[in-house]
Amino acid sequence: MSRPEARGAGRRRPTSAEHVLGQIARGEVRVGPKAAREIAAQHQAAYGDAVWGPAPGQPSADAECGPDQSTASR
Repeated sequence: MSRPEARGAGRRRPTSAEHVLGQIARGEVRVGPKAAREIAAQHQAAYGDAVWGPAPGQPSADAECGPDQSTASR
């Protein structure tokens, strides 16, 4: 078993912020609105409406029902 001094002696452990910024710089993590839209589109394609519901602008099944109706009877 190695001694703690031998493993990274004199090296400072990066802060959480430095760690995340390094991941972004290396391309390990995607950030920003464009990446968020692309990731959401991939998830929607993979899992469909069952997980997140319809995309914005699409009417839901409930929109077709009157106040005294339910989608459960369909």
